[in-house]
Amino acid sequence: MMELRHLRYFVAVAEAEHFGKAAEQLHVSQSPLSRQIAQLEDEVGAPLFTRAGRGVKLSPAGRTFLEGARATLARAALAVEDARATAQGRIGTLVIGFEGGLAYTGLLPKVMSRFRARHPRVEVRLSPLESEAQSAALREGRISVGYGYAYDPVDDDPSVRSRVLFRDRLGVVLPKEHRLASRRTLGLADLKNERFFWAPRMISPPLYAAVLSAFRAQGQSLVIREASDGEALLTLVASGEGLTFFSESAAAIARIGAVFKRVRDLDIVILGRLVWRAADEADPLVRSLLDLTRAAHEA
Repeated sequence: MMELRHLRYFVAVAEAEHFGKAAEQLHVSQSPLSRQIAQLEDEVGAPLFTRAGRGVKLSPAGRTFLEGARATLARAALAVEDARATAQGRIGTLVIGFEGGLAYTGLLPKVMSRFRARHPRVEVRLSPLESEAQSAALREGRISVGYGYAYDPVDDDPSVRSRVLFRDRLGVVLPKEHRLASRRTLGLADLKNERFFWAPRMISPPLYAAVLSAFRAQGQSLVIREASDGEALLTLVASGEGLTFFSESAAAIARIGAVFKRVRDLDIVILGRLVWRAADEADPLVRSLLDLTRAAHEA
């Protein structure tokens, strides 16, 4: 069976045009080298060299074979280099799922800038993905890591690891012309009979339930109309259609026509977190991203 060493031996003899000189370059004895070339010629089914004095010359078949042999060796060398580069984190692909609101905290853009500077040959794909769906996406291999929010940080899946990046209080966003817009902080009683828009309940059932419970504890009912994403929610608020709930760190996006307010007795904390597969902790790209995220968060 033809092996790469057969091709290396053949190319060495072809370039040296002499078995003895080729053997010296390869650091092998001439007899084993001659046997390897003979085996190669048997497999090809044609002589690759012709005698020329004390040396050899390529036969017509040998000249054709030389081109293919060099190309094969080059491809093999490239495959080895690519494998090493992947193992060292110099090339590869990283798919990152992220909750839309977290991008506005400034953390993710900062991490991505530093990661691309450190790994210029790595392909990075950012994929908007709700936090509740990120663990499943990790298990299914659709993302490499995920940035998002969690109200209940407990994850019973041992295949998924997580790191809390920050703790974020939940508040409300209201139109700038709203009667409460000038208040420094609000209480739940101030929000009685207000109309609210928020993300669908299925995105985070525990968080949804916690907000409803907080209002019920004050003897207030709360009716929430659903909107699909953060931009839609802010548009509705800025247009005077109602109020919405938002995490404080993401409230920087509420600049045009809307303002963020803390609610004193809405004691709900959301965790900003990073999730990844336990099996990938030794992956150089994932490890690098974890380190850069920690450094960016602590800076």
